[in-house]
Amino acid sequence: MVRSQSNIRVTIQYDGTNFNGYELQPGKRTVRAELEGALHKLFQEKTKLISASRTDAGVHALGQVVNFSLKNNIQPDKIVPALNSVLPADIRVIMAEAVSPEFNSRFGAKKKEYEYLIYNGQACPPHLRGIVWLIKPKLDLGAMRQAAKLLVGKQDFASFCAAHSDDTDFVRTIHSFVISSAKGGSLVIWSGVGFPVIRFRVVGNGFLYKMVRNMVGTLVEAGLGQIKAADVKSILEAKDRKLAGRTAPAQGLCLVKINY
Repeated sequence: MVRSQSNIRVTIQYDGTNFNGYELQPGKRTVRAELEGALHKLFQEKTKLISASRTDAGVHALGQVVNFSLKNNIQPDKIVPALNSVLPADIRVIMAEAVSPEFNSRFGAKKKEYEYLIYNGQACPPHLRGIVWLIKPKLDLGAMRQAAKLLVGKQDFASFCAAHSDDTDFVRTIHSFVISSAKGGSLVIWSGVGFPVIRFRVVGNGFLYKMVRNMVGTLVEAGLGQIKAADVKSILEAKDRKLAGRTAPAQGLCLVKINY
């Protein structure tokens, strides 16, 4: 008798510091390889994972969503502790549930939310250095916010897509791009001490290869007065990556949430 398969959706978090990204790469440590290895160890099944997003090397996640088929009839609420017992400490499963056979974490995603953190000060506390980009000169929040407004909407983002991408359609929709000072915010506060952290929160229907990091790098140049905020419009229209700003470092980026 052939056992029916369950479609399981899991939400995972990971510290991307010591990973070569999410997707499988021969001979390299990746998030997907660790997950597939853990699933095989537990259930002795070859499991193919479908993921909502393929994060790059060094990028973190608080709400990555993955689904897979499983013949084992284990209850979903048992999957979380079972996987966490065999996964390395820099990956945690925080939720698991059985979903319909049609659910696909990649193609069912409606919106993706990313967050980028910048420590805008002279000396970054050591415990923050793995999740922020240190920029010492004072950034102009107003200029960055003005520039970010020009990135909102349905547009061709070819100028913000990194080279060697396999993307052929560069049109994406940015629903919102909010820049705020997180000084005193709960994410980076201990014992009542706040830190000069700037938070970039971007929500879109999807993102090109290194698109968020390239947008942040360009906004930082506006914040440093190296370009004018209005220049973002001409950068978009040019569809030329060489005209946009630097690529922000990976460690400041985090996949926060997938909306279905």
